[in-house]
Amino acid sequence: MMLQQQAGIQADMVHKKEALHAIYSVYSAWAERFPLACQKGCGSCCTQSVTMTSLEGEVIRDHVAEMGREKWLFAKLALASPGRNRETVTMNQFARACINCLEVEGDTSGNWDYTPCVFLEQKVCSIYAVRPFGCRSFGSLVRCTGGGAAEMAPLHLTINTVFTQIIEHLSSDGGHWSTMADILHSLDKRGPRTGEIHLLPAQPIPGFLLEMHEVPAVKALLQQLSGQFSKRGIFGDLIDNFLPI
Repeated sequence: MMLQQQAGIQADMVHKKEALHAIYSVYSAWAERFPLACQKGCGSCCTQSVTMTSLEGEVIRDHVAEMGREKWLFAKLALASPGRNRETVTMNQFARACINCLEVEGDTSGNWDYTPCVFLEQKVCSIYAVRPFGCRSFGSLVRCTGGGAAEMAPLHLTINTVFTQIIEHLSSDGGHWSTMADILHSLDKRGPRTGEIHLLPAQPIPGFLLEMHEVPAVKALLQQLSGQFSKRGIFGDLIDNFLPI
């Protein structure tokens, strides 16, 4: 079932960051229902292929600045060359192509780079409090260390996609989407870098790709999000248009 809506962005950066934190909070509480096998220190999914938006990059930079660790971040970025992954389509571009029955040129996985994330320190995330949704949404019902494949419930994958779309939507008025390295390099103006930064413009939500039985769960989560972040206009008419379904 494809639910197509029209929505715009009407918010300044402060309100966008507040909305992003609300999204993280609602998602985290919902995802607790799944008995994931993931444990602190496994780090199998912590690679340089993780993607995020420029808004999420700004939140990471804010956190680093508050901790007085700008030089530390600069040193970390020196370990991650931009442009290694060449994603060709964002999640909302993919959804738009599906809704319009168009052939998708490329996919949302890009050329995966399994090099460990530069923010891993002794197998623990050093920016865990502000990690992007791409990290928060990873999980597996079975242990996947040692080359094993991750397993997730189908509804969990659907909700991950919906929330990824919403987060991209928040940056769709001039922001970008790419890997963590490319986004953070693009926000850092201090020095030369090796490799060409590869960014894609973040796109607004064209609609959600859902099965009928998934609609109630998505609707309930959007209601929670609306209640937790009541400032109207932040998502345009997205939630107002979707909830009556």
